[in-house]
Amino acid sequence: MKVSYCKTKFAALAAILFMLGGVTSHAETLGDVLKESKWAGIIGTWVDPETKGQNRKATYAWQIKDHAILVTSTVFGTKGVAIMGRNGKDGKVFHTGTDNKGTSVLGQWELKEGMAILKLGFVTGEGVEGVMQIHYTMKDKNTMVVSVEGVTPEPIVYTMVKVK
Repeated sequence: MKVSYCKTKFAALAAILFMLGGVTSHAETLGDVLKESKWAGIIGTWVDPETKGQNRKATYAWQIKDHAILVTSTVFGTKGVAIMGRNGKDGKVFHTGTDNKGTSVLGQWELKEGMAILKLGFVTGEGVEGVMQIHYTMKDKNTMVVSVEGVTPEPIVYTMVKVK
């Protein structure tokens, strides 16, 4: 049986890629980044304690374990959805999403022990563009303070508690 040159070349390339995949499969994951920065505890549902989530609620849930977090949120009736992931080339943690009013966001997380900063560019459903930053500070494992900067003259600061 004669095997074509193309099939042989493809098989060799597939074998090389498989072998390289074994070498690079230990690459750092989003889960690793969260553990190292002490932000693995963000996974779960967070609500504003005053209204028990009627005004503000956010859920961070693994969509693909250690690689992609689905973020769903409701803020004063506006529903949003986003995905967090890690760029395998540069290691940066990205965030992209949209809401039911047509606003879209694209940004990057900076995760440090005790503090996380989400820098976002946004475009509203009406086409208005802007930038903002959201600072998250862990008070304890079940309480975080959130400060939204860049959308109003003064930061919007509020507390979120983890639902058990």
